[in-house]
Amino acid sequence: MKQEAILKINKMGKIATIITVIAKICIIMALIGIFAATVAAAFIPKDFLAISNENRFLIDISFSSFGKTLTDEEVLQGRQEVEKMLEEETADRATTYSINAMDINNDGIYIDFTTVGDNIYFNLHNLVWVLLFVLFYLAMTLVTLFFIGFLFKAFQNCKSPFEQNVIKKMKNLAFSLIPWTVLSSVSGTVIRSFFSKSFQISFGIDLKIVMVVLIILALAYIFQYGAVLQQESDETL
Repeated sequence: MKQEAILKINKMGKIATIITVIAKICIIMALIGIFAATVAAAFIPKDFLAISNENRFLIDISFSSFGKTLTDEEVLQGRQEVEKMLEEETADRATTYSINAMDINNDGIYIDFTTVGDNIYFNLHNLVWVLLFVLFYLAMTLVTLFFIGFLFKAFQNCKSPFEQNVIKKMKNLAFSLIPWTVLSSVSGTVIRSFFSKSFQISFGIDLKIVMVVLIILALAYIFQYGAVLQQESDETL
């Protein structure tokens, strides 16, 4: 009966290890994709795209920053497409859009219309910072997955769940989650601040992550106590 339980623990550890490896591969692929997007966004001219919303919504796209100009036919087609887009947006939303100015010429596109919403300021350099933060977030996720993988690997190879290696890996996983207690609460305000002209961060503690850390630590110490009892039992026998 005891050996059967150990085999089930080993089997679950093996399955969880495979799932963790797949998750790590997905995160690594996402890291590569986001890194490529970050590099591409960093090389796009800063003034190519700028969007702001401060009582009025402004969209400014400058093709001349790439040394390209629009043909007269493209200008005419662009004006028709923009007018159609704004008509569809007005029909789909309860918000009324009032066009203050619209200029589509050979150098680019400029649209100025009134809307209702929060103040927004965005250009491609904001996007670079957002992508860098996403890279950091994914890197932290990958680190956590490595600690999870170490724990499941220990379960896969253990002869007893009360081995010191298993207990150590549980504690390491709990400690690796501590940065998430702050990072998960900061991420939302950081990304929002990238889309405004002022950079503001509000720190907080994610109690859900705190509870997970405490539960894992509690289980680790319970397993440690079980290891002591098992050792005493083995010595008695």
